Amino acid sequence: MGLKPKPPVDLEFVNASVLGRVLGISRASIANLATDRILPRADRGLFNLPACVQAYLRHKLVKAKAGDVTAHSLMAERSRLTKIKADAAEVEARKLAGELVPAADIEAAWLTVAGAVRSRLLAIPTRTAARIVALKTPAQAQALLRKEINAALAAIAATPAI
Repeated sequence: MGLKPKPPVDLEFVNASVLGRVLGISRASIANLATDRILPRADRGLFNLPACVQAYLRHKLVKAKAGDVTAHSLMAERSRLTKIKADAAEVEARKLAGELVPAADIEAAWLTVAGAVRSRLLAIPTRTAARIVALKTPAQAQALLRKEINAALAAIAATPAI
C-alpha cells in the first residue's frame, strides 16, 4: 500500500497561525503581541511555543492584576463620592432643621453681643461716679460697683437671643 509516514511535527517552534490556535487569539493579535515584545520570536515567522505560552500567561496575569487595581480604585472613588453626597445631604437636613447656622450669622450675633457688653460696661463709671464720691469707705465703693456690674450683666443676659 504505499502510505508515506508523516514527518514528525515540531511542537517547539510554530508559526503565528498555530500559536494563535493554541492561545485562542488571531494571527493579527499574535503579530501585535510580538511587535510589543510580549511574545518572543524564535526566528522570522517562527515562535518558541513553550516560551510564548508562558509569556502570554504572564501578560494576561499582569493585565488582570491591573484591572483589579483599576476596579478597586473605581470602587473606592464611588464610595468616596457616595460619602460626600451623604455628608452634604446631612448638612442640608441639619440646616433645614435649624441645627446649623451660617458662620456669618454667628459672627454678626457675636458682634452684637460684644457691642452690648461694651456699652453696658462703659456706662458704669458714668452712672456711679457721683454716688462713689459721696461714699465714705472703699468697701462701700466696692459694693456699689459690684451692684452696678451685676446689674449690667443681668441686663445683657436678659437681652433676647438674636
